[in-house]
Amino acid sequence: MKSRFNWPLFLSPFISRVGDSLYLFALNWFVVKATGSTVILGIVEGFGGLVLVVGDLLCGVLVDNFNRKHILLASELVCLLSCFGFALIIDPENPATWQLLLLTAGLDTGIAFSFPAAKAIVPELLAPSALQRFNALSNTTLNLADIVTPLLGGLLLTINWIDFRTFLLLNGSSFLLSFGLLVSLKYQSKRVSDHRLSLLESLRSGFHYVFQHPVLVENVILSGFANVLFAAVRLVLPFVVTHFYGGDAQLYSYLLTGLALGGILGGLRLTVSHRPASRTANYQDLLVAAGAAIIAGIWQVYPVLLVFAVVYGYAMASFNIRAFTLTQDLTENQYLGRIFGIWFIALDGFQPIGSFGFGFLTDITQNATLTVIGLTLVAGLFGFHRFFSGSIKS
Repeated sequence: MKSRFNWPLFLSPFISRVGDSLYLFALNWFVVKATGSTVILGIVEGFGGLVLVVGDLLCGVLVDNFNRKHILLASELVCLLSCFGFALIIDPENPATWQLLLLTAGLDTGIAFSFPAAKAIVPELLAPSALQRFNALSNTTLNLADIVTPLLGGLLLTINWIDFRTFLLLNGSSFLLSFGLLVSLKYQSKRVSDHRLSLLESLRSGFHYVFQHPVLVENVILSGFANVLFAAVRLVLPFVVTHFYGGDAQLYSYLLTGLALGGILGGLRLTVSHRPASRTANYQDLLVAAGAAIIAGIWQVYPVLLVFAVVYGYAMASFNIRAFTLTQDLTENQYLGRIFGIWFIALDGFQPIGSFGFGFLTDITQNATLTVIGLTLVAGLFGFHRFFSGSIKS
């Protein structure tokens, strides 16, 4: 009998998120501070996006044909070994670009398999009526981690002996704890058939299934587009603080905290909401995010930037929770791995281009990059809405 809650699936992502958020905080801060530019950061994140795309191509067939718990455990193991391994060899004062690229490859490989497996295993263990609430609570907890970690990261940076290696060790420890929780997960694999699909068969059948459901197609495209621009926002923020607000690490941590606080508010909103998700609400949330970005890019004042972070986090969390829940509701169990693999291909496929492009663009457009992001989001939403309105009823 399916339950209404699962503690290992709830706590494991939270713990690994704390460590990963601390690591990303340190990566963004140390690289931009050392170079004064977002170019290297954009290259590293762009390369990470390529790694994620390759992983997304492979993960669907594995998630749908092998034990999903084992895939989760293997993913956490890859991440913790990457962190501990590179902590031994990396120069914390001046990490080489090739080291950052290889470290990113290890972490993003684990993430590429972990996310689809986690999203696919939830409907197997929880009752359908509990999915949106669990997704909202899980998302809220992740954003709570994002609130705590920038503040903790800013505090750690005030300690003289804390360096980039310290953040790597903390991240590795979080993956180790998450691994232990997943070991305790009570799960019986429910593979539907003894026939294991090849990679090409998996992709073909997965794309065929998606294209038979226009709502899934729209969800995938909107999620990929919106989250690429969310990644661009995260890329811009350390540059803006470094160049216009005195390079104060605390100010940067407040912005990340604002994004997370907005995410918590968005998650809490859907935790208590009994209204089913709708296309109209999804577009409205993303339009709010776009408007906030446009305003923040025009008015270069820190309080405006801080309010933007809260509003943007709120809108994106509301959109993402509904989109994931809709996909879990509309997809048959045997296709969940492939569908979420395709989903993350869309999320990650254009991210290298976005990270690489905005990494260079930010040096030119500076604070106005946020306005460019907002206008790009508005234009995309208008085009997607017109394209899908003929085949999907709101």
